Amino acid sequence: MSSFVRSILLMSALFALAEYAPPAQAQDVEQQASDPVFSGPQVGEALPAFKVTSLSGESEGRSFDPVADAKDQSIMLVFMHERTRPGFGLMRAVTNFAAEKKTKGMNVAVVFLTDDATETAKWSKNVQRMFSEDVKYGMSMEGKEGPGSYGLNRNVIVTVLVGKQGKVTGNFALVQPQLQVDGPKILKSIAAVSGGGKIPTMAELEPRYAGRSRMTRGQKNSNPAKDAGNALRDPKLTALLRGVINKQASAEEVRQAATKVDEYVAENEMAKKELARIASTVVNSGRLNNYGTPEAQKVLQNWSQKYGVQRGAKRDQNKTTTESSSEQE
Repeated sequence: MSSFVRSILLMSALFALAEYAPPAQAQDVEQQASDPVFSGPQVGEALPAFKVTSLSGESEGRSFDPVADAKDQSIMLVFMHERTRPGFGLMRAVTNFAAEKKTKGMNVAVVFLTDDATETAKWSKNVQRMFSEDVKYGMSMEGKEGPGSYGLNRNVIVTVLVGKQGKVTGNFALVQPQLQVDGPKILKSIAAVSGGGKIPTMAELEPRYAGRSRMTRGQKNSNPAKDAGNALRDPKLTALLRGVINKQASAEEVRQAATKVDEYVAENEMAKKELARIASTVVNSGRLNNYGTPEAQKVLQNWSQKYGVQRGAKRDQNKTTTESSSEQE
């Protein structure tokens, strides 16, 4: 058989197989949908040494290595890729819990990832009173991906690493951090490397560790609407809204999720008021583009118009003085 004939037969066989193969694009989409999110060293891998610039305490402005400082003791590293209110609330809760275990050898460090050292240092001054004395705070000026040796994912909001004896025992890559969802898992990981002990319930976690009651300067000047993305009172509404602002959702998935929200609040007046507060706050915050996809942002704008608070109420909100730190969280 000539080489030409063999080539023709081979091509025919390949075309025949191709007819039964699923489309490559469909395979890629299915694979991406099932892929977990990775950020930083995985469980069992080493925690590399790295330098950051201190943002607090007597060492402010000087560099330090949180991994080297911890030696072989327990450690938790929280990398803040972006400063969002949910991410900041989660960070405060888990670090405050971990800091209580300092006597058991627990070391805690928060690293803000930035490419603007001046702005980050200025911002940190505004939130110093919210920093724990038993937690080290620093900034890494290598952008959202942080130290190159860590392989952090710039598409997540927060990466939490828990470790002991120089190796990772817990890795949490959070695209949409939620204290209610992610907090308990991280606390269990902390307890596992620091002598165990009771894991606080959500009812204990929020007021004791997240410090939400101290996010504003006293009850007189508090602004409940400012906590819109952070302290929902209705768990079901929380879950439904999570589907709307999912950054990985398609436009059709966002619309479907929004329909479920509309159906739910239509039968629940309290949930409707909560949705009105949230949508109005987000739209009027100047940071609408931080929430979900462009389709989700349209939905939030529509809800603000449909359910939003009265103009007079908005004027009252604008007069309220809030923590300067919340402007960039």
